[in-house]
Amino acid sequence: MESAPRRPRIGPAATALIGLVAIAIGAAVKSGFIEIRRGGSATDSTLTVRTGGGEVEIPVAPGDSGRRVDARAAPATPPELAADTITPPTVAGDSNAVRPTPSELADLADELIVPVAGVQPKDLLDTFAEPRGNRRHNALDIPAPRGTAVLSATDGKVQRVFTSEAGGLMVYASDPTNRFVLLYAHLDRYADGLTDGMPLKRGETIGYVGTTGNAPPNVPHLHFAIARTGNVARWWTGMPVDPRPLLRR
Repeated sequence: MESAPRRPRIGPAATALIGLVAIAIGAAVKSGFIEIRRGGSATDSTLTVRTGGGEVEIPVAPGDSGRRVDARAAPATPPELAADTITPPTVAGDSNAVRPTPSELADLADELIVPVAGVQPKDLLDTFAEPRGNRRHNALDIPAPRGTAVLSATDGKVQRVFTSEAGGLMVYASDPTNRFVLLYAHLDRYADGLTDGMPLKRGETIGYVGTTGNAPPNVPHLHFAIARTGNVARWWTGMPVDPRPLLRR
């Protein structure tokens, strides 16, 4: 009668080696060198984006949620910026004002960069809902030294190079989907060769931070606004969208 096969024995040396490997894997996971992710398409949370038509929730992917910064951590707005009173037309009665969908905002967030060279997303002021005159500001004010490069926040096209009493030297540009108009205002000067209709690449210099228009002369900054519109050719219309959470996503 054959005897049952004997199980191999694990000696003390092998046991010690297995223990060391387990410790090493645990340390790698804890340090982030090895990352364990949940499967599926579920999201950890959503991100609130203010618009002229109310708040819109967009999904935050599991891999992105740890990189978000609490909105309450915004630096204080310099009081001098209260003089910056560029405000878009009211949404009521604007036939081109379109409420953006969560997927449209998520796609835009994937493309956006901070449009002022050297400014980090964590340093952006939370100025969208601040009162300016008798209206909501509906834009970001991004202070930076005079002459700092202003960058195209997305690929797209220049819709209009424009000068106004309040905004000074301004650029209106569309994104690649022709859903959004991006406004850059208070420029000190334009980049050489900037003209209506020219294509833009994300990160391309379109001008330089200044104080033209009604910007306070001692606080150079970029007035940066985004609007969702049904017709980018009517570049002065559309529903305001808060750029800050999109840039910090």
